[in-house]
Amino acid sequence: MARARTQKKKSKITADSADRYELYESSVYDPDADHDFLIENFQEHYKARPLSLREDFAGTSKLSKIWVERHRQSEAWAIDIDSEPLNWGEKKHLKDLSVQEKQRINQIKGNVLTVSTPKVDVVTAFNFSYWCFKERAKMLEYFRTVFNTLKDKGMFALDLMGGPSTQTECEEERQEQGFDYIWEQENMCAITHSLKCSIHFHFYDGTKMKNAFQYDWRLWSLTELRDLLLEAGFLAADTYWEGSTKDGEGDGVFTRQKSAENEESWVAYLVAWKS
Repeated sequence: MARARTQKKKSKITADSADRYELYESSVYDPDADHDFLIENFQEHYKARPLSLREDFAGTSKLSKIWVERHRQSEAWAIDIDSEPLNWGEKKHLKDLSVQEKQRINQIKGNVLTVSTPKVDVVTAFNFSYWCFKERAKMLEYFRTVFNTLKDKGMFALDLMGGPSTQTECEEERQEQGFDYIWEQENMCAITHSLKCSIHFHFYDGTKMKNAFQYDWRLWSLTELRDLLLEAGFLAADTYWEGSTKDGEGDGVFTRQKSAENEESWVAYLVAWKS
């Protein structure tokens, strides 16, 4: 499951020459859109621009890189428990920053439950990464950690997927620039909501990169997460639902909604406000 990216001209990539993080960033993640969403909705809610970001489960830190590039006073802390994507992001993304910009971005290898950072305006947990917390108590602990990390005027943004197709075995294929992206998921466990998913990449020369990324998650419902956010102390938790084109595809425009049709599959933002 991923937000569709604009299709581009085919290029010659093989399993041997491809970089899995570059493939991921070109087919799955759109941090530019996330950045704009955060700025626009924080400004609408608090009538001020957010300047400090904590990017939990940061991966390659691309959102943090964009964050410090877009405003001369912005700061970012990119946190991930895995050093590999952080190191890749440092070499790929952070090297392009100016000296002044590099001083305002901090990569931290560590557990988001225990890492200490200054209080910030915005915390993010994107690409369903926080679903690694399968127990209710652990998810509540994480949400309380985020609450305490935020300033009094603070915003916590998550994304999530849902719909009937997220609960059943499926394989989704989409053509990208020089390769095919394949999202595969097993049947969800009806008792625990455990869900195992994989991303594969297939190339036009017939080679394949199987299990480029693998995930072992609990499929959380929007209602469960909203209730946990309120229990953690947030004043409110709003749902931002994606609009659709005439063909019924997602249009990339997310607006605050109080009710929505349970489509076959959907992706939404859940935003919690501290005040």
